[in-house]
Amino acid sequence: MSPSDRIGPHAKDKIDREYVVSAALSIVDRTGLDSLSIRSLAASIDRDPMTVYRYLPTKEALLDAIADSVLSTLVTVDGADHDWQRQLRIFARNYRELALRHPHAAVLLATRPTSTPLGLGTARSLVSLESILTLLTTSGFSVSEALSSYRSVMSFLRGHLLSETQEITPSPDETADRLSLALRRLPVDQFPLLSTLPPLITAYDGAHELERGLDVLFDGLSDIPTA
Repeated sequence: MSPSDRIGPHAKDKIDREYVVSAALSIVDRTGLDSLSIRSLAASIDRDPMTVYRYLPTKEALLDAIADSVLSTLVTVDGADHDWQRQLRIFARNYRELALRHPHAAVLLATRPTSTPLGLGTARSLVSLESILTLLTTSGFSVSEALSSYRSVMSFLRGHLLSETQEITPSPDETADRLSLALRRLPVDQFPLLSTLPPLITAYDGAHELERGLDVLFDGLSDIPTA
C-alpha cells in the first residue's frame, strides 16, 4: 500500500472503533468491497492487524459494523403519523440515498442481515424495524402483518438498490456503445426486442423506478385486512 493510501493517524495518536470502521468504509468506497481485508485495513491506518482485531474480532464483525455505519443516519419513521405510506416512502427514499452515497457497500445492506439472529438485521437496522412495526400497528396492522409488510418493503428496497447500484457506470455513453455492439451480434429472429434496450438502459431513472415500485407495493399492502 502506498503512503497516499494510508489514512490513519500518526503513531502517537490514539484510535478507536469508530475510526477503524470509518477507515474500512473509506477503503470500500474507493476500491470496492473485494479490496477490504483486515491486513489492508490495518495498513491504511498504519497499524498492526492485531490492532484491528482488538476492536473488530472477525471479518464478519467488521462487515456488520460497516453496514451499521452506512445506516447510522437512516431516518426512523414517525409512528404517530397514520399516513403509513407517506412515512414508508420517506424511509425508502432516505435508504436509497444512503446506498447511493456508498454504492460499493450497498451489497452489505442486503446481505448482512443473514448473519444476525432471525435474519432481522444489524443493530442499527433493528431500530428501523421497531419504528416501522410501531407505525404499522398504530395504523391498524396486526403485529404479524406489520412484520410481513416490513419484510416485503425491505426485500423490495434491497433488490432495487442492488440493481440500481449495478446500473451506475463511470462512462454511460461508452457502456451504451459496447452494449449496442454486443446486442447487434445476437440473432435478430431469436431476440427481436433486445436491440431496443441500450437507450432504455442508459436512460434508467432509479428514483422513478423506486417510486413506481413503492406504488405497486403499497397497493398490495393496502389490501391486507387490518386488525
